[in-house]
This record gives sequence, C-alpha cells and structure tokens, in this order.
Amino acid sequence: MTASADALVLQCNDSGNFEKHPTGIWQAVCVDVIDLGLQWTEFQGKRKLVRKLMLVFETEHIGADGKRGIVTKKFTASLYPNAKLTGFLGQWRGRQIVPGDNVDLKKLPGACCTLVLSHQQSLSGRTYVSIDAVSKATKKVVPSGTYDPAAMRLRIAEWAAKDAAAAQAAPAPAPQPMPAAPAPFLPQAVAPAPSKSAAPAAAPAAPAADFDPEVGF
Repeated sequence: MTASADALVLQCNDSGNFEKHPTGIWQAVCVDVIDLGLQWTEFQGKRKLVRKLMLVFETEHIGADGKRGIVTKKFTASLYPNAKLTGFLGQWRGRQIVPGDNVDLKKLPGACCTLVLSHQQSLSGRTYVSIDAVSKATKKVVPSGTYDPAAMRLRIAEWAAKDAAAAQAAPAPAPQPMPAAPAPFLPQAVAPAPSKSAAPAAAPAAPAADFDPEVGF
C-alpha cells in the first residue's frame, strides 16, 4: 500500500510481486530441514496437533538478484506408510520406505535430487511454487552458501504470527488438550560448503560417469 506525496491517496499493491521460481525440471540440493513444531490441522472434521517440518531446497536457477533459487515443501513429521513424507523420501532415494526403516533427517541437507516444479494458486488467489515430484539427482549440485537459515526461520516466525492473529479474529474452536512437546530432532542450521553458482538448467542432464546418485539416507 503506497501514498502519493501531495495527497492522502492510497493504492493497494500486490504484496506477492516477488520473483517466482520458474516451473519445470530442476536439479537441486537440500540445504535445510526446519522443525516447525506442533501445529493445528483439520482432517475429516477433527482438529488435532501434529508435528510439522519444512524441507528447503536450492536449485540451479539464478534469480534477478544473482542468487540461486529456493523452494520449500512442508510435511507432517511422520513415516507412517501412507504419510506424504514417506512417499516423498522414497521417491527421492529411489526405493520405498518400509516399516522398520529409520531415516536420519540430519542427513538430508547436502543430498541432491531432481525436482518437478509448477505454479499453483491458493484459495486466496495467491500464486505459489509447488514441488510436485522428486527423484534421484542426475548430477551433483553444491550449495552456493548464500542461503540464510536464520532469515528463513525469521520469515517462518512472521508467517506464524500473522496466522495467529487471523485465528484470534475467527470463532474459537472447542478447547482440546495440548500434548507434550516432543524433543527436537531436526538440525537448526546448515553450513554448506560455498561454491560458485551453477548455470540454470531447464531439464536434467545425463549423469556424469563419476556421479553417485545415492543420497545417503
């Protein structure tokens, strides 16, 4: 919202004019795993607190600011057979996660992958970047070192504060017991080895002869 210098005339501008990551197939590397804590969710008319996490990826896309593209995806922190995180990690490493498997989420930062991205529209009409699919990487992508985990966590806290303010304005739901907060298990910061930014790629390249696609988790 802006005002002219000589009159009290306000103009409402789109707050989402940030450059959006291009769609398509991109080589990427995970640079962060963020524990979002317990959050209310609704399923089949019932509200409950579930633990959420966010995976952060850096792609080979170079934005107008000269920095590599950042895309994220949120999950419920669960490896039940039908959980979305279970399917995502299974597709990423190229083999299904089965009961009894253990996945150390601290090993995800630094792991490379291939992402399929699209632009989707939220119920409020806002366009956002969606990670539609993941698979093994076809080349090694080294983190640029420009991703700021502290700034990302600050933005998440600001989004949470806005959501909390909106929730206070809405009718209060029936009180429900608050479960004990689980002990943190996710890394709080990532310090990848810096490297020069790679050139953007619209499609995966053929695997290099010495490239090992195994992600290590």
